[in-house]
Amino acid sequence: MLTHDRQARIRLLQTLDAGLFGGSWCVAYWLRDAFPLWNLHTLEPFPDYLTLAPLVMILGPALLASQDFYQRPRFAPRLEMFGALLRGCAFTVVGVILCLFFLRLQFARSVVIMTGVLASILIHARAEITRGLDARRLAQEQLRRRVLWVGVPAAIASLRASLAAFETELLQAVADVDPRGGQIGDFATLLHQHSVNLVVVDVTGLTPSDVFPALAACEREGVETVVRAGIFHTPVFRPEIDSLGGEPVICYRAQAAPAGHLLAKRVFDYFAAAMLVGLLLPVFAIIAAAIKLTSPGQVFFLQRRCGLNGRSFDMVKFRSMVSDAEARKAELAARNEMKGPVFKIRDDPRVTGLGRLLRRHGLDELPQLWNVLRGEMSLVGPRPLPVEEVHRFDDDAHRRRLSVLPGLTCLWQIRGRNDIDDFEEWVRLDLEYIDNWSLWLDCKILLATIPAVFLGRGGR
Repeated sequence: MLTHDRQARIRLLQTLDAGLFGGSWCVAYWLRDAFPLWNLHTLEPFPDYLTLAPLVMILGPALLASQDFYQRPRFAPRLEMFGALLRGCAFTVVGVILCLFFLRLQFARSVVIMTGVLASILIHARAEITRGLDARRLAQEQLRRRVLWVGVPAAIASLRASLAAFETELLQAVADVDPRGGQIGDFATLLHQHSVNLVVVDVTGLTPSDVFPALAACEREGVETVVRAGIFHTPVFRPEIDSLGGEPVICYRAQAAPAGHLLAKRVFDYFAAAMLVGLLLPVFAIIAAAIKLTSPGQVFFLQRRCGLNGRSFDMVKFRSMVSDAEARKAELAARNEMKGPVFKIRDDPRVTGLGRLLRRHGLDELPQLWNVLRGEMSLVGPRPLPVEEVHRFDDDAHRRRLSVLPGLTCLWQIRGRNDIDDFEEWVRLDLEYIDNWSLWLDCKILLATIPAVFLGRGGR
């Protein structure tokens, strides 16, 4: 209800800001073209720049959202809002410049920088106008919902205490009704008397016959109604309303990421993996030849790993150990340095000289791009464990790390995996990733992985 209203408002503001970013891009081009002192070289035609406007219009609002620019209360401190705006516009400038660099497009950087400056000015003005409109008395009356609360007094008090700040500022309680034992009275009269436009029903401690008169009256008069089931709530499980058999049902998910964001993650995985495979083919060939020349055995090593929801798949790596490494694992079990069901030792005698170099820089993991293209893995996600190690889990809660696709890199890897010797801490980092997942978090992990790979941090 209020969340849907708020999301609709946020989408409207993001659309407006996308237009302001696009307008800033066009104005920045004209300014750059109009002042001779800036014309160090001839600008490309305006239609060429216009083709990049959608990138700016999508990236800008997305990066503002990553700074919680749209999620803050309506009357948040101005300095706080302005700081989020400046960071979002600065990240947009950097993001566009990086895209131009990777795509090898020759566009004037001054146009990109001016776009960020102009957009920050225009969006700040839009935010001030929006703030002024929201502060008007008429707007306050229209935005606030006149709420009639139905339920056991203790349950209603508990529900009110749990409201978020943005919910409290939009709700105006007009009356409380305890419907137990048929004491609901003339409910329609209450709706008329207080011009109620929202009824909140908390069914905790109530029977269907207690709440039916209120629901029937709301249906007859078309008054919006919110029913709080009050049956299950945890910080992990995220409830969503769905339908089954033509009736509304509550669906609990361990990760309630928007479907559009998950689709964007999969599209990016396929696109990035395909591009990396194409770019790294010479590297693949060099590594394969080096493995073949320095130790007997196959170039690639396949191992059954647990993927999404525990379904096993063959994960592929460049072979970094001797050919009989799996057969010798049992004799090294006593040297395991990791607390828990997983097996890790720092100076593994089975690792070849070349394999040690490959592991230090994560190069042995590169063939897993094939697993990404097959849809078995993602670029970012909890590292997949061997099937036998998953079967040794002594806590079923650890299996929640299997609720998302495994990945090539994760929080555990960029935070110094060699320094973590307790599987509980490893799982904690994986669950931190799952519970706080966003496209922006994936970007930060990927960016942090690059220096870790080049500097050889974390690989054994």
